[in-house]
Amino acid sequence: MKVNTEVLTDYLNEKCDKETKQKLALWLKEDSNNQKYLNELKIYWDAKEFKPAKIEFDSEAGFQKLLAKKSNKKTQLIRKTLRYAALVVALITTGLFGYLAVNWNISDTIVMNVEQTEKTVILPDGTSIYLAKGSTIEYPNQFSKNERLVKLKGEAFFKVAKNKVKPFIILSGQTKTKVVGTSFRIIEESNRTTIKVITGIVEFMERANPKNKIRLQKGDLAQFVNNQKAVIKGYSNSEKKDFLVKSLKYKNERLEVICKDLSEIFGATIKLQNENISQLSLTAVFENQNLESIIKSICFTLDLEFEQKENIILLK
Repeated sequence: MKVNTEVLTDYLNEKCDKETKQKLALWLKEDSNNQKYLNELKIYWDAKEFKPAKIEFDSEAGFQKLLAKKSNKKTQLIRKTLRYAALVVALITTGLFGYLAVNWNISDTIVMNVEQTEKTVILPDGTSIYLAKGSTIEYPNQFSKNERLVKLKGEAFFKVAKNKVKPFIILSGQTKTKVVGTSFRIIEESNRTTIKVITGIVEFMERANPKNKIRLQKGDLAQFVNNQKAVIKGYSNSEKKDFLVKSLKYKNERLEVICKDLSEIFGATIKLQNENISQLSLTAVFENQNLESIIKSICFTLDLEFEQKENIILLK
């Protein structure tokens, strides 16, 4: 069956009757791409309150064609017409170019890449962003006088144009990255954010606590682990167990909890020999230490021993 723009609009506005919903359900089952289109459009639809007077599309031809078709409609239908235009252009853009660039208000542009390959986005200052599949970048059409701020969801490689008086700042997940002019890759995941520095110098920090930061240079790799608010640093070719954690603080915490944290941070498996050991408590501060160093400190403090086989550590 054929589903037109008006049906999709009514569905997103939750104005569909039962019969229309049944037809739409059949349409979604006909082709997996139909569901994909609807999911993408819902993201755009729900992103922000729609403001027709301030919207710009990256497909002007599609927008003008729709306006001409609807030109004989009454004034009170203008808002609905523009909503149809948003959907039509999103469909055209997704089908022909693989990504959508929309100005949801006067100052911000959002680009989402739905293709299988990276997409290049050039910012107003000349910075190049290579956006990975499924990722989104949001940036202003004109940067402020003091900084160049963008927001990333997903993964992207950045080649930042140099400007010593106006730093370039990326907000991604729970992290904030600050640079002047350099190249690096940021990967935002559900439990952590990773940055790999190719050239230049980068400041990588927790958004909610800017003091929890590290300085990186060419070849460095760092991660911010969300649950533990931990920043770890190593080299691109290093194993995670060799990374150094900037700071971990515990006050009268059970060893079971500490080992669970260390397992998540360093990607290791840490086991405790028995229940009595798991209930031991510890007060400690670990700074600029790798996993082996932390384990040795724990064993020394609690009078324990450990043995390691490949990626499994047993405390006993």
